[in-house]
Amino acid sequence: MSSAGTKKTLLKTIRITKELDSILQKDAKAKRTNVNALITSILTRYAEWDRYSERFGGSVSLRHDMLRDILEMVDDAAIVEAGREAGSRIQKEFLLFWFKKVDVESYLEYLSLVCRYGGVAQYELATDGREYIITLVHSMGEKWSLYCKGAVEGGMKATIGIIPKCEVTKNSLVIRFQTP
Repeated sequence: MSSAGTKKTLLKTIRITKELDSILQKDAKAKRTNVNALITSILTRYAEWDRYSERFGGSVSLRHDMLRDILEMVDDAAIVEAGREAGSRIQKEFLLFWFKKVDVESYLEYLSLVCRYGGVAQYELATDGREYIITLVHSMGEKWSLYCKGAVEGGMKATIGIIPKCEVTKNSLVIRFQTP
């Protein structure tokens, strides 16, 4: 059977309970979309994040206000250093596990994924030739910006050998770097 035939058969055989259908209908309506688009977004998240995250070691979910309260108890320099240590240790493993390569493109995709699915921040990328400007916007406060600064600095240095310039504000981090 062809690949297209297999996909067609698989899609025809999916069955869901009435309760699950009701939840999907309600959530799709609340998001002003249709059920097919909602299911596609759920499957995309699974394909891009969940299936790897589970195998990579999982994660812990915390409410933003809980994490913000924990971070408020820590000295600024210690937060940046903790981020640097985590970034330099974890990000290379992540890139190799997810993408099987370490380069600027895979690093940017990594950052986009952890922002989109990991709840780190809203991610925006602007490029102008060799110059890159990444803006991370969040509602977690300055301590979170400092942690992210350390993680990005440590991660970029350890993975792609670039030391970015970072600007920290209460609810954002602007990252600037150039490629060789």
